[in-house]
This record gives sequence, structure tokens and C-alpha cells, in this order.
Amino acid sequence: MYSKTNWVARVGTALNRFLFTDNGDGSMDLTADPTGVSTSGTPFTTENMNHIEQGIKDNDDRLDQSVKTTDSPEFANATIAGHGIDSELDTLNGRVNQGVKTTDSPEFAGLTWLGVEFQPQLYATGQIKSSFASPGTDPSGLTFDGTNLISCDSGTDRIYIHDGKSATYTDSFASPDGRPSGLTFDGTNLISCDRDSDKIYIHDGISATITASFDSPDISPRGLAFDGTNLISCDYSSDKIYIYDGISENILSSFASPSGAPYGLTFDGTNLISCDRGSDMIYIHDGVSSLILSSSNSPYPYGLAFDGINLISCDDVTDMIYIHKKKLEFIE
Repeated sequence: MYSKTNWVARVGTALNRFLFTDNGDGSMDLTADPTGVSTSGTPFTTENMNHIEQGIKDNDDRLDQSVKTTDSPEFANATIAGHGIDSELDTLNGRVNQGVKTTDSPEFAGLTWLGVEFQPQLYATGQIKSSFASPGTDPSGLTFDGTNLISCDSGTDRIYIHDGKSATYTDSFASPDGRPSGLTFDGTNLISCDRDSDKIYIHDGISATITASFDSPDISPRGLAFDGTNLISCDYSSDKIYIYDGISENILSSFASPSGAPYGLTFDGTNLISCDRGSDMIYIHDGVSSLILSSSNSPYPYGLAFDGINLISCDDVTDMIYIHKKKLEFIE
């Protein structure tokens, strides 16, 4: 006797939410990422499909042998009047016509691809697309000027202008003091900080010439960012992130960093991004606030930059600079 499958719908919240990860080779990985599943639903698998196919074949074999349904009650409703197997096929075909991907992920049963909204989430903090060696022995800060990556190194006490985002650098110059520990770019001028002098320096364009400087809020500045209006810095000693009034020494506000050892900052046009050496984590903030939207593990992070698409980090343990993957996130 054919055993009818009782198909159960998948129930939960944000069932149409997926993560797409760029592998950097023209391909992308897809991961289902619902926020909550209360009922998993009947898997749309080859086993279930073959069960139906076998039922159809068995029925055809019996029909070919001129078996009457009245003589074999076990076949009642098998394919007669669109009931039984055909009803199940109608249900399944509806799902297939909606673009359900069955073999790669059985948990997709009942999901609809068409009409699902998606938005770009331009960094996947825990996934590395590529990497290259830092110019120096102790990379300690990064920024991006719209064309070229700029890094600083506390081991060589230099600031390096890279050729795009590559290991090749086209120029370098001495930092204002002995231990550069953070960089940012305000659209015109490079800004750096130094953990020996505990100062923040405004450069003349991207050069060694300093037009102004002021004391950092505490004794161990470690990272800088610019949000289009205000300078932002973090301090390892105070475990705080500071919001300045424009680019000046005046502090508008401050808040505790996500963990105990903030080492780098950048701004992606919407949200502040910070990294912490104690937790080896990168944190995506909600705007410029202490609220954290997401976080992920990273190589030993020291400095951060954002190039408009990818997050970039540096590591003074491996002496490497990492280009993080971008991702696309489906949302409901």
C-alpha cells in the first residue's frame, strides 16, 4: 500500500532570509539564515521525491496489468480523479515553480525566491578574500583615500602610500613621532595618532608636513575614523571611543568600547566599525554608538579601513594586511 506523505509547512520568522558570500573567484556561497524556525517542515528531498515516483510507477505497473482499483483497494485514490499522488505532485510542483532549491538544502522546502527583497551588506568581517604582507614589521593603522590604501607601522615609524590595495607602496615618510597607532582621511588631509606622544596630528594633504596637533583624550590612542563630520578615536588605556566636535580637541561624547582593548576604527558611510585586540573581534556598531549590530572573529586586528566595498584590516602578529570578503544579505 502506498503511504501518503503528510507534508508539513515550514513555520518561523524571517524564513526568506539568506546570506550570500562572495568567494572572490566569481562564485558565491548561499547560506539560509532565518532568525527563528518553530516548525522545520517536511524536507523536500530526493528520498521523498523518489517515494512519490515509485508510487506512480507501481500504479502504472498495476494499470498495465489491467488491475482494477475496485479489485485492489490499496490503490484507491492513487491517481483517480486527481487525488492522492496527483494532489501531492500538485503541491510539490507549486513549490518547484516557485524556484525552491531542493538538492542543495532540504530546509528550503516551502520558500519562495521570487519577490524576496535583498540588500547589500558590504563586509563579511570574519571572512578573508585576500591578503598581502605589510611594508613594515609592525602594522598599526590603515585608511583609504578613495584610490590608495595608506598604512602606518610602529616598528619602522613610517607611513606608507600603497599602489591601490596591494603590497606595493609608491611612497613613504616618517610619522610625526615614534609610534604611529592610527590613521584616517577626512577627504583632504591625512590624520594620524601616536601612542608615544599621545597626540593626534593633522597632515597637510597626504604628506609628512603637520599643520596642527592636539592631545588625545587619554594616554594610549589606538585608532581613528572620520564619519564625514566628526573625528572619532579610540583609546586602549581608557577603553573608550570618543566623538570629537569636527576635527578638533573638543570632545562631544564618548562611550565604552565593546570589549577591553580597542585597537582600530573605520566608518563605512553608515556605521562605525571597531576592532578589539583582547577579544580578537571586529564589531559593527549601530551608527556611531555603543550598540553593536554584529560581530565576528578576525585575525589579530590592529587597524581598520573601508574602501567603499570591502573592509580591510591589518595584523601586527602576522605582519599582514587582509581584504575581507563582501556579502549580500537577503531580508524580508
